[in-house]
Amino acid sequence: MLAVSEAVLRESCRDLGLEITTRKLDKLLIIKDFIRFYGRSMNLTGALREDSELDAHVIEALQVVALAERLKIRGRWLDVGSGGGFPALVLAAWLGDLNLVLVEPREKRASALELALAKIGRPDARVIRGRLEGSKWRPIDGAALEPGFDAASARAVFSPERWIAEVTPWMKPRGMICLHLNAGDSVPEGSELAGRVDGERWSAVGVWSVPRGTTG
Repeated sequence: MLAVSEAVLRESCRDLGLEITTRKLDKLLIIKDFIRFYGRSMNLTGALREDSELDAHVIEALQVVALAERLKIRGRWLDVGSGGGFPALVLAAWLGDLNLVLVEPREKRASALELALAKIGRPDARVIRGRLEGSKWRPIDGAALEPGFDAASARAVFSPERWIAEVTPWMKPRGMICLHLNAGDSVPEGSELAGRVDGERWSAVGVWSVPRGTTG
């Protein structure tokens, strides 16, 4: 099964235009093993009946990596609702120079993320507990969130329209907001497309952030 998974991941990276290395592949496999082992006890993901289902989560996250690579995104990246590990852990595994901040309100999931990050050699990535609500930061245990992000993602947390509204105040002007859309779906009206990476079921789509009160 491991060899099959390696082949699937290599082929997916090739299809996405990503140059995979042995080091990056090893980190992806560490993430898979971690989620397979801890997923149920720490409530990281829903029931995964087949290894292919976990591969699908990793591949979807790799679409976000491919989007970041195409747009040459670097600097600070905010991932909200990180508890399941996707795309945050895959971003951490692939883009070593990103300054990652992972937001997760639940203590058990936050602890799991910290452990997973340590296992792939990214203890520098910051996991904080809190919520974005009404574009305001609602901290847990006093965690601070500083604005000025170059990119942001949130998988299965908000609708695309609400996600753009929630995160825009936390972005740099012309920062990239990543949307997870059904394959072929258009970006919300009024958004400026930055780029997209389409898969069979899902699309990783970037739009540029525009500060409120301005136009693109």
